[in-house]
Amino acid sequence: MLHHSLVIDVGTQSLRGILFNKHGDIVHTAQNSYSPSFKGEKVEQDPRTWKNTLIDTLKAISEYVQSHEITIDYISLTSQRASIIPVTKQNKILHNAITWQDRRAYKQSDRVKETLSMETIYEKTGLRLDSYFSAPKIMWLKENNRDIYYAADKIIGVQDYVTKILTDRFVTDHSQAARTLLMNIHTFEWDDELIDAFGLDKSILPELVAPGSNVGTLSEFIQDKTGLDGNIRVFLAGGDQQAAALGLNVLSEGQLEANIGTGSFMIAHADKPVFDENMRVLCSASAMPGKWIVEAGLLTSGNIYEWFNKEFYKESTNHQHRFETVNEEVNASKPGANGLVLIPHFKGSAAPYWNPLSKGMFFNATLEHSRGDFARAILEGITYEMSENVELIEALVGYVDNIHAAGGLTNYKTFNQIQADVLNKAVSVYDSSEATAIGALMSAMVSNGEYKTYEDAFKALRGESKTSTYHANSKNIPTYIKLKRTKKHLYNALNDAHIYSYMNM
Repeated sequence: MLHHSLVIDVGTQSLRGILFNKHGDIVHTAQNSYSPSFKGEKVEQDPRTWKNTLIDTLKAISEYVQSHEITIDYISLTSQRASIIPVTKQNKILHNAITWQDRRAYKQSDRVKETLSMETIYEKTGLRLDSYFSAPKIMWLKENNRDIYYAADKIIGVQDYVTKILTDRFVTDHSQAARTLLMNIHTFEWDDELIDAFGLDKSILPELVAPGSNVGTLSEFIQDKTGLDGNIRVFLAGGDQQAAALGLNVLSEGQLEANIGTGSFMIAHADKPVFDENMRVLCSASAMPGKWIVEAGLLTSGNIYEWFNKEFYKESTNHQHRFETVNEEVNASKPGANGLVLIPHFKGSAAPYWNPLSKGMFFNATLEHSRGDFARAILEGITYEMSENVELIEALVGYVDNIHAAGGLTNYKTFNQIQADVLNKAVSVYDSSEATAIGALMSAMVSNGEYKTYEDAFKALRGESKTSTYHANSKNIPTYIKLKRTKKHLYNALNDAHIYSYMNM
């Protein structure tokens, strides 16, 4: 029998099972898609979609391995972060998941300041006090659905919910708990002062373990539903962005990655907690036990481009053809999109502004602008904000001359060149964009004793991978410097004039 490993990646748009051989080659992939529901500041998802897609994905994997005489040794699980799901002791769902993109709890966030200062919270958690994270969402649930809150045995994240289905155990790892505003980033333990400040009960939180931990074998439920062997072990690789950092060689200080998917996340490694005096960037637990990451993220990136494709390229019903068309039109637009500027805050902003009320905006539009200019402005506007965040991270960890990039948009060469030009840095993209899955596999392999270090695992899995490196075009740099400044001044002018708060009254 051939021995393989399975990574389960629970993303914002789909759940995927990726089967790897012992050399780290992808042997088979099964994927099932879904979508959260958006309504104003609310972004929810029925958790049953994760349960059903998990079962369907594992069934497909099970059929494949049985027909090819393959043995799965273990599963490594990674997922999106900061969403919340109230469940009973039997994992029965009591309310839709309130997802990481949901911003309804900004009033709860503001009220917590009266109990505990933002500075204290940031020093304890490495996070800003913001509705992006789990605790304000749980606080909102308690205040608006008290019966549900008190009926819940646990209030857990997406990875935790899937772990319970896989192993029948309520447990989370440090890299996921680091996104709740309830874990102390120095001790990697739930913090009583934080829990009290949010008015929550410690009993609703799951057990904490280090990332990479083996948390059990497959439950009877999963065995019955999928036909997989009950001896398959389950490892928690942790948050998807932390796992991606492993898969992009962000294993030591001086390395920085940009993972551009639904949102965009810039991450650097840190051997000790690192804090920004203005609390604009975050410090979280790494997927490497006992280590940290410095992170800055955009809430909306690839999903803006997806939205534009869907809404403004309706002449084609074929999804792939629409993307080919929009990409061709972007290529026809000049660098700088003929002066068109995007503020990419389609669901509020995270770093560097942390404004849940801000909105997306196209500025400087004229009758001369083409549809392709608007599409190009989206890609450039995303990268302008990424650039601000990279500068903030560099101020804390030192200058970085190369960005390791991954995510769906990096399949588009023009976007990679835009990144290089706007960031004025080399941008390296691996031939495989599976950074999160590779990182999750590395996590389990090191924990399983197959490699002594993460560096060894990376060399074994990625050592001979091809990379494409994009260098800044000096002709485009002045244009992008001007437009970056324009975008920043525009946001500040709107915010200083209280336009965002006025529009949300």
